[in-house]
Amino acid sequence: MGLSGGPHGGKAMFIDRFPATFQTMQTLKEVREVSELPRESVLAVMDGNVMMSAIPTAVDTFAGYVAVLSNQIRAAHEAASHVVVVFDEPAAITAAKREEQQRRDAQRKPKEVVCSDDLVQGIQDDDYTTDMLQVEGFNAKVLMSHRPARSRFFDAVSLAILNRFKANNQSGYGTLTFDGVDERGAEREFGAPRVAGVISSNQPFWGQLLARSEAIGEGDLKLTDVTQRVHNAAQLPGSPVAGVVLNLVVTIDTDSFVIELLQQSRRMRRPEGEEDERTVLCLKERARKRQGDDFVTSGHFLCCDMLLFHEAVTEYFYGTLHLSREIVDQQPAAMALLAAALACCGCDFVEIKGMRADLVLPVVRDIVRNHRNQLKLMSNVCATQREDVLRAAGALKFLIEEFADAIVDMPRMKKAHASASSACDAQLLRVLWTCSYWHLKEYKNCAEWGFVGASG
Repeated sequence: MGLSGGPHGGKAMFIDRFPATFQTMQTLKEVREVSELPRESVLAVMDGNVMMSAIPTAVDTFAGYVAVLSNQIRAAHEAASHVVVVFDEPAAITAAKREEQQRRDAQRKPKEVVCSDDLVQGIQDDDYTTDMLQVEGFNAKVLMSHRPARSRFFDAVSLAILNRFKANNQSGYGTLTFDGVDERGAEREFGAPRVAGVISSNQPFWGQLLARSEAIGEGDLKLTDVTQRVHNAAQLPGSPVAGVVLNLVVTIDTDSFVIELLQQSRRMRRPEGEEDERTVLCLKERARKRQGDDFVTSGHFLCCDMLLFHEAVTEYFYGTLHLSREIVDQQPAAMALLAAALACCGCDFVEIKGMRADLVLPVVRDIVRNHRNQLKLMSNVCATQREDVLRAAGALKFLIEEFADAIVDMPRMKKAHASASSACDAQLLRVLWTCSYWHLKEYKNCAEWGFVGASG
């Protein structure tokens, strides 16, 4: 999920190009200890959809899910006093995301086991209770393979974990909050609309802090939205989160590299005197066994300090961190151009065939250094109106043309050159939509942005 993968993808390119900004840690507690901060100064925001999808194969009961996730949250609390688990809100996702989900479901469908009529297939829809999750023979893995059934299951598991946490947290060890679940769990009446909200061990504070006038459909945007809201609250004397200066953003989605990089650029433009915080992106990596021998890599976190990452990208672009005010003011547009370039190379919403992250990065650098007029165009992608965002299309076209010129004489890149050179307007619109989305601006009318499936 996220950016295109493989040896030429965004994640691999970042690790290769900016190795000093990455560290491998076995636990989140170790991340906090390296920072030499107390728990009270740390917030951990975790992607609940990722956590639910990464449960070990052998665990297939409701109680098993509650136990495994409780252990993961307990480990997070060893690093952070405040833990927030965020979930997607299906009712609020854009048509672009729904189109991407349908594509994934279609790819996954042939792998499902087809049962004969005399076998029970298990829960497949939204109509079930907590008692039904606890009967002998219930299989959570079967339920998880059916998207219509998942949200109620997420609600039930989250509520059970929270109740367990509150029962065991008499000493006030910290707070636990779930963002994007229905407080009724699996006891919501059949057919009743799901109301996604916030449930917390400190409901008065977190319920108000995370209340939104407009719902955020996707968890990867919530991750950074939560950190911003906590930062704002931390500026108030006596706030329960006063003193929080480190965010641990825990996920596996590699588009968080881009989202957090753009947000780091925004953080660096805060008014002088406003207390700042650090954000560390913690990508959970599974244990892996090397094929052909007994070598095993244990599960760990690949951690990227976003301040150091932003500085490394800036230094790569300009050759120095000592920049004039004019250049500093252009940095948001430079980071937006990088985001657009990575979107072109492939993500959940768009891909321009032939474009590669490792090859496009030098092209972005050349534009940043030598074509500042294009950065002025690219700055429009941060605008709040569609007609303004569309002005960035000129910079995007220039980027693709420059990339095509850069690879034209490279060995074995003839097909890639032809593909990149033939990018259509619909693809450009999708790139602009994606870049705006990564800037936390979601355009709901996705049919206007080249998503053909959204118009049907």
